[in-house]
Amino acid sequence: MIDISKQTVKINCPNCKASLTVSLKQVANEDTINCNCGTDVKLVDNNGSAKKSIRNINGAFKDLENTKIHV
Repeated sequence: MIDISKQTVKINCPNCKASLTVSLKQVANEDTINCNCGTDVKLVDNNGSAKKSIRNINGAFKDLENTKIHV
């Protein structure tokens, strides 16, 4: 089964503007990641939207996987 939380997105370091790759799971967990410039970047999941979206999309994949096709 596909797990959407493993997908990645790119963000920019607020200090040096370097591109950083983070997983959707890291965003949902509001992890802190470290940039090579030494800046700690605290990820924020506004209103739990990433966590809710991961749950909804993974549920849809599970429903699709469980769908039986009648021919």
